[in-house]
Amino acid sequence: MSEPVERARVRRSREVLAYGNPFVEVFDDEVRFGDGTAGRYLRIRQRGAGPGVVVLPVRGDDIGLVRTYRYPLGAWQWGLPRGLAQDADPLETARAELLEEMGARAAGLRLLGHMTPDSGLLTSRVAVVRAEVTAAPEPVRDLTEVAETRWLPHTRLREWIAKGHLEDGMTLAALALATALDELPTT
Repeated sequence: MSEPVERARVRRSREVLAYGNPFVEVFDDEVRFGDGTAGRYLRIRQRGAGPGVVVLPVRGDDIGLVRTYRYPLGAWQWGLPRGLAQDADPLETARAELLEEMGARAAGLRLLGHMTPDSGLLTSRVAVVRAEVTAAPEPVRDLTEVAETRWLPHTRLREWIAKGHLEDGMTLAALALATALDELPTT
C-alpha cells in the first residue's frame, strides 16, 4: 500500500475545547488543510484510562444482544453490549459491561482486536472482546439504558442483519471481525 499524498493531511493550528463532561471532551479545532486553507474540524476524545469496548457474548450457539435507546437516533436499537472505559484493561471493562447490560458473567474473555467506530469524528479505538458465558444470566443491572436482552441463535445473525434488525455500526464491525477470526459459533 502506498503512502497517502502529504498535501491531503490536515494539521491542527489550535486545539479548541468546546465541551467536556466526565466521559468525553468535544473539540472544535482550528486546522489547516493540505492546500493551505484554514478551516475547523470536530473531534471527540473519550476520557478514561483505557479503550471503550464492544462485547461479543457467546453462550453455546447463541449470541447475546441488548436493546437500548440510542438518544442521537431517537430510536431503540439491538446491538452487542458496549461502553466507555471503566478500567485501563479492556477485559475488565468488558466484564463490567457484560454484567451491567446483560446480567451475564463471563467464564472467559478474549481480546479479538480493535476498531475505530468513527475515525472521522472519534479519536479512540474500541476493543472487541469475546465473552464466553456458561451460566444463566442474572437480572440486568442497567435498567436506565437496557430495555431487554436476547440470546439469538448465531444462525439467525445474517437474517437479522439483512432485515435491518441489526444496524448498529459497532455491532456490525465486531461481528465482521469475529467472522474473519472464526470466533462465532459454528454449529
